[in-house]
Amino acid sequence: MKTFKKVLASALAAAMVVTAFPVTNAEAASTAKLSATKATVYVGGSKTLSVKTPSNWKNVKVKATSSKKSIAKISKVSGKKVTVKAVKKGTAKVTVKVTAKKAGKKVSKTLKATVTVKNPTFTAKVGTTNLKVGEKTKLTVKKTPSSATVKYSTADAAVASVSNGIITANGVGKTVITAKFAYGKKTITKKFTITVTEAVTDGVSVNLTNEFSSDYKDV
Repeated sequence: MKTFKKVLASALAAAMVVTAFPVTNAEAASTAKLSATKATVYVGGSKTLSVKTPSNWKNVKVKATSSKKSIAKISKVSGKKVTVKAVKKGTAKVTVKVTAKKAGKKVSKTLKATVTVKNPTFTAKVGTTNLKVGEKTKLTVKKTPSSATVKYSTADAAVASVSNGIITANGVGKTVITAKFAYGKKTITKKFTITVTEAVTDGVSVNLTNEFSSDYKDV
């Protein structure tokens, strides 16, 4: 009999544990939450935090403040979305206060997120600055954030042109290739002087751009 009672007690305890999980999940879904409690933003950029509320919360209102406006300021609050603007390097705490009505009663929840602001970075290097006519080299760039844009240009396309970071030597001479990084109001410019000389084959200089006559015909 004692053995039976022990088995019954164990079974009841297990059943109570199993039934406790749906309650925990229900409780977790019955309150407001932020889409992120930590975020990294680069100076000049923005991060939007979304507030998630239970479906039975009505007339939801959201207010937000920043502990350090000089680092990360609240630029916009629209509905359940809070947009944080990165001003300068550092860390700030964003506090979001949510109020609503649930079954006719007022409910409120205070949410917090840590925003880390970093400076954008950009580096660029070229495979070689000395080319012969017809040769190519690559401009390798590294940037943060990855969404920043990089535009390439040349001072003289007749000497060397550039497309998507690939430099092509077109004619003898010198030119400057520019890689310009832009993110928000931040710009960083890298310049490289490219020297192009004639191609040499078996000791004879050959300008590859004039290797074939324009009136050549296949026979």
